[in-house]
Amino acid sequence: MMEPDCHIRRAAANDAEFLRVLHQRAYAKYLERMNRVPEPMAANWQEILGEDAVWLAEMDGNPSGALVLRTRADHLLIWSVAVDPGLQGRGIGRQLLEFAELEAGRRGIGEIRLYTNETFTENIGLYEAIGYAVTHIESTRTHTLVHMRKRIGIRSATPLHVSDTGKS
Repeated sequence: MMEPDCHIRRAAANDAEFLRVLHQRAYAKYLERMNRVPEPMAANWQEILGEDAVWLAEMDGNPSGALVLRTRADHLLIWSVAVDPGLQGRGIGRQLLEFAELEAGRRGIGEIRLYTNETFTENIGLYEAIGYAVTHIESTRTHTLVHMRKRIGIRSATPLHVSDTGKS
């Protein structure tokens, strides 16, 4: 399967409603597996746009996916990666994850971390297949999270088809 050619751009304040709807749609399939609403479904997207690096994947000029990155002292955290359900399985999520690696390298950060619900087994499998390793499991009264990380070589290149119109 050939991956679609995505343009990745920095999200802007006027993308908040798209991000809300995208995350509602992308995470809806997980509701029956969980006893709570996933964080991105309940998020205030105006606040996230003001605090985090949010990127949109576009195909043919239409937003199709999103990536939320949070900078930490020693790593870059992928807080959310979401793809429109009608476009899932076409490589957009992988391109967003590859972009996160390039962005970490651009910033001189050698490690990316993420966490996901233990019931999202297909996501855990994807992350492991592209080099993420489980670091620990976190259990609370309401859910269990699988924490993962990937160490990357620091790269200086910026991928083609990227535009940064916001702050980093």
